[in-house]
Amino acid sequence: MARDHARINLSIWHDEEFINLSLAAKLLYLQLVSQPRLSYAGVLDLAAKRWARPHPDLSLTEIRAALSELDAARFVVIDQETEELLVRSFIRNDELFKQPNVLRGALRVAFDIESPILRAALATELRRLPVDITGPAPSATADALEAGAREMPPEVKAALSVRGSARTSSARPKAAPAKGSAKPSPTGPGEGSRERETGETSLPLRSKKVGSPARAARDASSPERAQGETGHDPDRSERQLRREEAERLVDFYAESLPARVRAQLVAEVIPLLREGISSAVVGSGLAAWSSKTLPVSFLAMLVGERMRAARVAGTDTKKRARDAEMVERFEGLRASAIAEDEQHGVGLAVRQARPQHADAEQLTAILDNALTSTASELAA
Repeated sequence: MARDHARINLSIWHDEEFINLSLAAKLLYLQLVSQPRLSYAGVLDLAAKRWARPHPDLSLTEIRAALSELDAARFVVIDQETEELLVRSFIRNDELFKQPNVLRGALRVAFDIESPILRAALATELRRLPVDITGPAPSATADALEAGAREMPPEVKAALSVRGSARTSSARPKAAPAKGSAKPSPTGPGEGSRERETGETSLPLRSKKVGSPARAARDASSPERAQGETGHDPDRSERQLRREEAERLVDFYAESLPARVRAQLVAEVIPLLREGISSAVVGSGLAAWSSKTLPVSFLAMLVGERMRAARVAGTDTKKRARDAEMVERFEGLRASAIAEDEQHGVGLAVRQARPQHADAEQLTAILDNALTSTASELAA
């Protein structure tokens, strides 16, 4: 059944972490939890452009900054690589766990999550549901999600047949997560508060597996613990290591920045590292960005300048002139081949060629290979 409304806990307006969010971040959070495409597991495809449409007074950059702010405050968990977003406390705050059939649907769609970061975060949330109401199925699902299962395994299906010992009612159960842990922290108990994220039984698991390694290190209670969890955790993925390197580069080469700007920079650096651009080149781009008054979105352009500068520095004037001459010749041949719809020989070769960072040597090799193949065909 499609969602036609969203549930918001009134306590959110007393949660210090929610209150401290910017107006744009507050508005975006309410927009996310009321999205019709939000799954019962609390997952959405990352769609910043679509979410920006109802806000003509906010730019796409401001929407992305608000997303980064929500991610930093733990209201959502985002994986930029899989383009997925998790509203972290959705199952608890929407009280889906009180409806057996809806909970069953939420657990089923949880296995559609691609991101290991979101899977670990959701596993932590599932383990915090009151077992006396839900039975063992959420905990079994959490184990399966962390193990990488792509569909509901038999043990979870079996656990779904076991009901909790307590009867659900309109009154909130004493053990319900919205009341906070048995030993509440000074932080307010709202939807994004640290108290709700650090229940007694889930703190070690969350610090070890959920979110970025740098975030886990900040949550660790001591340097030794942080080193143990982020330095030797076999579950740390390549994505997490890349995020850690992005945060290191931003903190090292960019000057002291507001948290929101830092989060935006990290989000810009991650795809650059994913492309295989070296940390040295990215760091050089960050240093250049810090010396200018440019938007965060210009970072990729500055990194590109550093890459081009390195290539130019490694070539002499004659080679650059030869490259330019060969490019002009090659593009002329390609334009003629397209105009005459050539489907064989050199014409077909230049139409289909897709070299990377082509220079005179590469283009010459393409033409030579095409001529050789044509000669062989004629000889046969």
